Amino acid sequence: MERSPVILVVDDEERNLRLMESVLVPKKYTITVARDGAEAIEKAQKEAPDAILLDVMMPVMDGFEACRRLKADARTASIPVLLVTALEARADRLKGIEAGATDFISKPIDIEYLLLKVRNALYAKGLFNSVQESYEQQRQLEEVRDKLTHMIVHDLRTPLLGISGNLELLKMHAAEYLSTDQMRYIDNATYAAWSMVELVNSILAVNRFEQGNIEINLNQDNLKDIAFESIELLGSLKSKCAITVSCSPEPVSALCDRDLIRRVMLNLLSNAIKFTTSGDNIRIAIVAEPGGIRVKVSDTGPGVPEQYHKKIFEKFGQIAMSKERMMYSTGLGLAFCKMAVEAHGGEIGIESEEGKGSTFWFFLPGATKGEAAGFSL
Repeated sequence: MERSPVILVVDDEERNLRLMESVLVPKKYTITVARDGAEAIEKAQKEAPDAILLDVMMPVMDGFEACRRLKADARTASIPVLLVTALEARADRLKGIEAGATDFISKPIDIEYLLLKVRNALYAKGLFNSVQESYEQQRQLEEVRDKLTHMIVHDLRTPLLGISGNLELLKMHAAEYLSTDQMRYIDNATYAAWSMVELVNSILAVNRFEQGNIEINLNQDNLKDIAFESIELLGSLKSKCAITVSCSPEPVSALCDRDLIRRVMLNLLSNAIKFTTSGDNIRIAIVAEPGGIRVKVSDTGPGVPEQYHKKIFEKFGQIAMSKERMMYSTGLGLAFCKMAVEAHGGEIGIESEEGKGSTFWFFLPGATKGEAAGFSL
């Protein structure tokens, strides 16, 4: 059996309350009453009526103020409020609209008009409730999906690390027995396994960032050292391109989480290598600026059109590069970079034109200045 709509009628005059009841009860509405604005707010919070008929002219707290407070409270903001008033001045109507009133019912009461306005208000509330219910169902489904994804991804990490580790051991112990092509196959398999591990790590990290569950361990660290560590972690992949690091010969420090920033650099480097022709140069520049340090990773790849400079940092962003007939897919790597850098109070961005390569940069606050020098790998 469907629930009868509940209407809260608020008026300080008993005869007006009886009139409203005599009109609404025969239409199968459940009526609850309040005799002043404060009581109306209390009942609305406890009973969550489907609509409120609120008299304007009441002592202590008038209908305007009561409506304003109802709309300011998240528990009652969605309830339609129909102001019942003899006031006809434009300024009074505007005051009611400003307070958040859904509509007005003029005194003396036109019964047909009253019923029409109540029906419309209840219909609007029903639509709102349906949308809220659909949203809540969708939110719950997404929560279940995210938990399932997190569980699967977490369970994948261990076997992937096992594959990667065993490939590295195979390369170490069998190098003298394998041909150049066979070693290249191992390198390719190792890189594929490493890429999957990084994808798993990025999914887990992005999830923790979105849930607010990731810890940032800040220490003053030399970004030049982190850059060279990131290059070493590329393994055989770094041999595809020449990587040049330009920075101060002295420590260039920023307050950061070393592991997170190393992963940011690693993501930017692997992304640059992916879209750079074999043998071309990739440049890393670490520049001390007022208030912080800017790190730039430049490649000679296809470049990214300006209209995609924000989209490229979205989760699973894909950008079609028509000239090269390829899809520039960033997966979660750049989304992770954005979250990690912003968690440090920094910024991240891209400078690029289609066909002219790209420079991905991020800025971290807190720097130690030094003169520029060059190093190559």
